[in-house]
Amino acid sequence: MDYRLNLGAWRKIFAVPACVAEDHLKIASGTQIKVLLYMLAHPELGHRAELIAETVGISREDVDDALLYWVNADILSNDGMEYFPSDKTAVSEVHFTAEAQRPVQPVTAIKQEPADNSLDTPEARALLHSETHFPPKAIASAINGDNAVKCLFAMYESLAGRPPKHSEQQTLMILVEEIGLPCEVTMMLVEYCFDIGKATPAYMKSVAMDWCESGITDIHKAEERIKMLRQYYTAEKKFGRRFGMTSDLSKKQKQLVDEWSDLGISDELIDAAYEITLNNTGKLSFPYMDKILRKWVSEGITDPSQINDSPKPSDSGGDTPSYNITEADRRTVNKYKNL
Repeated sequence: MDYRLNLGAWRKIFAVPACVAEDHLKIASGTQIKVLLYMLAHPELGHRAELIAETVGISREDVDDALLYWVNADILSNDGMEYFPSDKTAVSEVHFTAEAQRPVQPVTAIKQEPADNSLDTPEARALLHSETHFPPKAIASAINGDNAVKCLFAMYESLAGRPPKHSEQQTLMILVEEIGLPCEVTMMLVEYCFDIGKATPAYMKSVAMDWCESGITDIHKAEERIKMLRQYYTAEKKFGRRFGMTSDLSKKQKQLVDEWSDLGISDELIDAAYEITLNNTGKLSFPYMDKILRKWVSEGITDPSQINDSPKPSDSGGDTPSYNITEADRRTVNKYKNL
């Protein structure tokens, strides 16, 4: 009797380096895994980025990012013309069993805070502006060897709804490993950035820079700073909508809005200054509004009704203001014309 093995779908199989499953499943994105599997399954094809992107269902930029990830991970090498297995991968596979027996150590070589516990150092500022690249193996080691780092990456994935991209992983590592920002503080920073819709590596680094300069190194200080930032951010967005601005406020405009908030200037008073500014200049001018508002503060004016000698109460009792803004404009336009 003859025996036959019907491999079915197994007729076409390909090898995947064991280290991909051991070291990269936690940190590589789904896109990066897909690109590698496609390359391994079709080694005979010319791999144009456009073809891979179309087949896998991703953008060309994602293809380039994925290939760069695997090159940095020493899984693939590139001579400028084609990709091929990295020599380092072959060596690591030979010693895979021995390496697996060794306990994984967290990356702590650079995680040293200055003696005065301050993170505002020239080195820290330089790192936040650098293009530091952590090898994927170092990232995996940090995640596996430090529960705090593991929680940080898990939280980021939960907030983003996907594993962090390579650039995002690099940013998290810079904050906790090179800058020395405590993981719990970094988690608060990341959550805040997601809450306001600005969870980009560049913005997270800018917030980290501000926190380092301000000595925000513990949970209590981070809570206070986030509370303040939320107030300012809410005010900025509110003013942007009120003035019909389609773009974000400039740095100078944000500074003025923050100062108005610190001075306790009411929204109604800002509305009055806005109307006067439009009447006098024909456009939105923050410096012009600032002069009006500071003049009113110096005169003790805290409400638009104090501008109008005979305020008209609201008849509706709803959202209609309790003052006549047109009358207020007419009475004050000459007074502040020369500001």
